[in-house]
Amino acid sequence: MGARHSAADVAVVGGGPAGAAAAIACALRGLRVTLFERGASGRDSPGETLHPGIEPLLAQLGVGAGLAAVTGARHPGIWTEWGGPRKFEPFGADAGGPWRGFQVKRGEFDAMLRSRAQALGVVLRQPVAVGPPLLRDGAVCGLETDAGPVPARLVIDATGRSRWLGRALGIDSPASSPPLLARYGYVRGSCPQRDGAPLMAGDAAGWTWTALVRPDTYQWTHLALDGGKPAADWLPEELRGLLPLGRARGADVTWRLAAQPAGPGWFMVGDAAALLDPSSARGVMKALMSGMAAAHLGAAVLAGQAPAAQTALAYRDWLAAWFAADAARMGAFYRGLGAAGFA
Repeated sequence: MGARHSAADVAVVGGGPAGAAAAIACALRGLRVTLFERGASGRDSPGETLHPGIEPLLAQLGVGAGLAAVTGARHPGIWTEWGGPRKFEPFGADAGGPWRGFQVKRGEFDAMLRSRAQALGVVLRQPVAVGPPLLRDGAVCGLETDAGPVPARLVIDATGRSRWLGRALGIDSPASSPPLLARYGYVRGSCPQRDGAPLMAGDAAGWTWTALVRPDTYQWTHLALDGGKPAADWLPEELRGLLPLGRARGADVTWRLAAQPAGPGWFMVGDAAALLDPSSARGVMKALMSGMAAAHLGAAVLAGQAPAAQTALAYRDWLAAWFAADAARMGAFYRGLGAAGFA
């Protein structure tokens, strides 16, 4: 066992939007926070399209003013095509004009959130390898790292699909959809028809998302609903002929909800707690919301202002309610397209 490190009030594992939001929200409440991120630096990933409704959340976290610097494109809505005519769906408008979404550079967006956390006194350990949680009398009380154990009064798991803490504690996250694998990649060149707004097009076989993410650079995501797998060099039709930037990557986006997303001394947030495929939209927004909610509830427990057991149940019920609503909406939509396996 390595050298013992100074204790933290809160240890957050995972430096994406959910983890960084949790760290920021805890620090704003005067808690000592250590944020652990395994990667040396962030990289782009799906979840770059942000709904305009995210701005109030970012303002609460103190990063609203920095959003423009990490935004590669803006758009007033999206085009959709589901086995029928293509139509434009605007985000909305007010007296100031149409609301516009954001195509952010995810690596830079995540780094912006982590920098805000550090400015508030959060200790960032990056890169770091995290081992099993520390347990005392059945409660989580810290974690092992490659630099030694770190005691903490509260541990927040924001490790996404790897579900570090859930796996360590033996907490099930059963699948509630057929197996779903999203593939995504980037291309460089010119696709004028996609410069104004992203496109979501699909049918019973699956869907494809294409969007301008920064000048002359487009991102695509494809999800097969029929179990099919595209060729390694597959590209959406409108992006064929453009220069691929690296190899396409894949991500398991099978729907999952943790049976127990909070307990004595710990919370799960973001995709570690609840995962839906990208067509659910607002994934980053929900990551921020879950991180902020866990911070609010956890701080109340640490201050003796809320009972731990009831707080964990309230968090579980909140997550389960929005997951069930979104899963029901998406399942009905996919069934309407003729996709099989969605209850």
